Amino acid sequence: MADAGLVIIGAGLSGLTTALFSRDDFLLLEKSSRPGGLLKTEDIEGFLFDFTGHWLHLRDPRTKDFIADLMGDGMVTVNRKAAIWSNGVMTLFPFQANLFGLPPAVIRECLQEAVASAVSRAAGTAAVPGNFEEYANIHFGRGIARHFIVPYNTKLWGVPPSEVTAEWTQRFVPMPDIAQIIDGALGFSAQAMGYNVSFIYPATGGIESIPRAMAARLDHSRIMFNTAPTALNAEERWVEAGGRRISWDRLVSTTALPDLVKMTVDAPDVIRKAAAELRCSPLRFVNVALDVPTPLDGNHWIYLPETKYPFYRVGCFSNAVKSLAPAGKSSLYVELAPDTTMPEAEITAALQDFLIEIGSITEKSQLLFARYRNHPWGYVIFDERCVPARDLILGWYRSKGIKSIGRYGACTYNSMEDAMLEAMAAAG
Repeated sequence: MADAGLVIIGAGLSGLTTALFSRDDFLLLEKSSRPGGLLKTEDIEGFLFDFTGHWLHLRDPRTKDFIADLMGDGMVTVNRKAAIWSNGVMTLFPFQANLFGLPPAVIRECLQEAVASAVSRAAGTAAVPGNFEEYANIHFGRGIARHFIVPYNTKLWGVPPSEVTAEWTQRFVPMPDIAQIIDGALGFSAQAMGYNVSFIYPATGGIESIPRAMAARLDHSRIMFNTAPTALNAEERWVEAGGRRISWDRLVSTTALPDLVKMTVDAPDVIRKAAAELRCSPLRFVNVALDVPTPLDGNHWIYLPETKYPFYRVGCFSNAVKSLAPAGKSSLYVELAPDTTMPEAEITAALQDFLIEIGSITEKSQLLFARYRNHPWGYVIFDERCVPARDLILGWYRSKGIKSIGRYGACTYNSMEDAMLEAMAAAG
């Protein structure tokens, strides 16, 4: 008889959701001392920082009902306010629908190329994109691609967009039509677009409030904290963790897929070779406290495509929810290009200069502290080898009664809602 009908590896959002919706007896293995995974909130001198931006976008009735039941009235709804800083001016997000305010030469280039690409697509003469850079050129025009999409995504992924497929783009890259692009260039307010036009967030306590509430509903005798699995046998259905061998009928893993393969003692060579094809950019970011109440022109986040800045996005938690910083102050997250080699002191100085440049602070001393953080898993790199390798690995594990889920467990580009829905399905 198995030790558990279901063993779950990882007590992040995916793992906790799986446990809550499981109809089997479960055992949840978590390597850290508390639940949450990347849904962690750090308190530094009264400033609250999540593990970069974690804003919850819900569309499915199942997730809406679940979070409403879980959190009650403890969530607030926020309408997104985001912008782009380039060419020395602040423009609205998304770039492609809000060209007004940019230098006339930039607007002209973006419009000319956008119209040309639209004509080509309408005539059926547009090429089929083979990668994300070609996708941007074909669907937005070379001007918009050159001034925003290509440089921004180069900084985000850490590799040229020509090495990235267009697989992930459909939901996450706003697609205005040519009329919207022209209206945005003329200064007419564009309707908010994209998957994240609004979001919900805990009123207090940061994003970790959600996994804490989830864990509170579970039998803690079924959760093993500070317990990292060290070995797994898929055929014999056991996992070693916490100095014991645990048998299972089903297993759901949320650990990064290459790490799962490494610990699987009976993984065949073809699976190990496939795992070696999977790449992910590291997540490097800075938690920053400011002695000012509403920086970034009140925006929740700002995109920075230009290479002169070592960071690609700067967000402000407390602009969305005031409880995340002491009164009159603010808490920021700064996401760094994964390939930057600039020393921390120089990055901090560049950030101070940027904040002065956009009028968020007037003196460098108003940046109270900067705390640097790193994580090996940021964004899965969807190159031409990724999907075939991923699908081969996931198929092999499914044949053994193992489901690998989550952004890194399934090597996908998903939202928190996607993670919950995938976990609900895996639980059953």
